[in-house]
Amino acid sequence: MRHRRRLNTQTIRKRRPTGTHPQIRAAQKKSGTVKFFKFIFYLVILAGAGYAGYTYLLPAFSATTLLDSAENTPVQEEFPVATNPETETGTQLTPIEKKIQVEVLNGCGEQGIAKILADRIIKNNYDVVNSGNYIEDGKTNFRVPQTKIIDQLKTAENVTRAKDLAELIGIESSFVESFENPSPIADITIVIGQDFKTLPVFKKD
Repeated sequence: MRHRRRLNTQTIRKRRPTGTHPQIRAAQKKSGTVKFFKFIFYLVILAGAGYAGYTYLLPAFSATTLLDSAENTPVQEEFPVATNPETETGTQLTPIEKKIQVEVLNGCGEQGIAKILADRIIKNNYDVVNSGNYIEDGKTNFRVPQTKIIDQLKTAENVTRAKDLAELIGIESSFVESFENPSPIADITIVIGQDFKTLPVFKKD
């Protein structure tokens, strides 16, 4: 009897299926692979549908919306622009005359002399853009014997302007110098010399 019970027990144990059987593992692996490829397939379809909608449907919808809004926008009436009757009759406007820019430098050492000359030529429609002491070779020079005028542009027009200014101050045209300065502070520079007391411009009240 003992022998039969052992045989029956062994037979029952052999017939029990286990989850580690090679065929079961292969079937489970195949099922998981199929599910994965199905997921990828549906994902590709959804991506393609989204791309097609973004590429074709969205621009068409935007164009239709813009067209509808343009049709519903009220048209603004244009009002006539007021015109100047003088320009219609052919009257030309005269441009504003540019003032000549002048730099006044003290080359004699007399205190306040540059400001005095600047104030007097301003009354004659000159624009004084700078005034101060005369610097030569990096040092202040108060030993300039004769007052001189320097044309900083070296053009025929500016030479004429410099000679006119020399006549106003009361110095001879031989004391007008010309230099082609690439970046001048002013069009014309006046250097007041030690002869300033003899100049007519300083004798005027």
